[in-house]
Amino acid sequence: MSQEQLPETPAPTVGIVSALAVLAVVVAPYFLIRATEVGVYYSAPTALPVHLVVGLFAAVAVIVFAGGRNGRTDAPTAAGAAVVLGGFVALLVLWWAIAVGSLVGSLTEVAAFDYHRWILLLAALALAGSAGWFAREVL
Repeated sequence: MSQEQLPETPAPTVGIVSALAVLAVVVAPYFLIRATEVGVYYSAPTALPVHLVVGLFAAVAVIVFAGGRNGRTDAPTAAGAAVVLGGFVALLVLWWAIAVGSLVGSLTEVAAFDYHRWILLLAALALAGSAGWFAREVL
């Protein structure tokens, strides 16, 4: 089975780093505020806590980017899956960040926590952007 030579691009590596950043930002509230407040924060607008879905998809995105980068998965297929995962994560985080806005100020007095939802959105957009970059490079 021969495989065509794909261009060397840093896009999947950037995708891995951005997916790991999403995971790190999802976990950060557990170090900033009490765990009970984190539960309220993440499950405010939905029945299913958003951080579980976002964390799962970001972890899968790490595997997808690594498979496409290392040649273990067909690069166009990996890029397409990464676009879907990154786009869904970005849209879900955008919706959640807007919906949870009124709750943020009442949870804690930690001033840095007020910006957490927007930092998570930036990380999610970086994930979606790197997935698009990877797709553009291999397609």
